[in-house]
Amino acid sequence: MDIVQLVGLSLLLIALPLGSWYYLQTGLDYRLQAFQELQDIAPLPAFEMENFDDSIVRFERFEDQLVVGHFFNERNEAAFAENLAKLHEQFDERSDIYFLAFRNEGATSAAAARQLLKETGTLDEDQVFMPAAEEATLRRMAERIQLPLEENGASLMDNSLLFFADSAMVRGFYDLQKPEDMRRLIKHITLNLHPTEEADIIYDPETEK
Repeated sequence: MDIVQLVGLSLLLIALPLGSWYYLQTGLDYRLQAFQELQDIAPLPAFEMENFDDSIVRFERFEDQLVVGHFFNERNEAAFAENLAKLHEQFDERSDIYFLAFRNEGATSAAAARQLLKETGTLDEDQVFMPAAEEATLRRMAERIQLPLEENGASLMDNSLLFFADSAMVRGFYDLQKPEDMRRLIKHITLNLHPTEEADIIYDPETEK
């Protein structure tokens, strides 16, 4: 056996298995780290509200699903619209994730909500919801899910945070204004997609940078 054959055999028997093991171990470590970033913060409060299209949005619809939520305000409308469009495009084919933006009925009308969704291409009655409630109701909901407004120096009037919930449990917060937070949100959504459906979305940290 000549030197070329020996090198080839070494690659086959040693280098390739080691490379495969390293790749799998790196992927496992990455998933474990991502799951450790998530916490059981607080249960998503039960609610029943009127959507922008006059339909009724009930908590039960989201109990066993994934939810990206937001307490909508006009000050962060542009950032919310941009990120909603990107998230909806990426996860549009999934039936286990919903986008839920609570709006102050005294500040944002149903017509304005519809126009926003229409302009961003997210007017999707099966996946995107913008129900309305009084400010006091929204404030209580934000407090119950422990939305960290005070530590971010914000209020519901200028809230820039999204929250991620899995099976009605809020598990993380993400700032619309921070690209690294949006990448982290995509990672968390992807890793929690329900296994009953084919996982056709693969998070690649290199392509999301």
